[in-house]
Amino acid sequence: MTSAVAIAGGATLGWNVLVANADQEFDETYGGRRINGKADLLFIDGDLVHVMRNADGTYTTSINHYESFTSLRDAAERAVDTLGGLRPVVHAH
Repeated sequence: MTSAVAIAGGATLGWNVLVANADQEFDETYGGRRINGKADLLFIDGDLVHVMRNADGTYTTSINHYESFTSLRDAAERAVDTLGGLRPVVHAH
């Protein structure tokens, strides 16, 4: 598939990039915190962070609800930056 998908801010991602992001997996340290993610699951220091996949293939987290990120890793890193030393809070619906 060679079509492209436009995302907020005028950037364009190819379909292959979006599909590749869906299969990403990582387990690393960022900003002194352990971040790991796979598929649509994200953990910071073992605490689950709610992740939503947007229609355009980007990610949004409960920590940065009004921002979109092109990869789960980018979303995790921004959540760590936002949290500082705080732990994410799990909300029950």
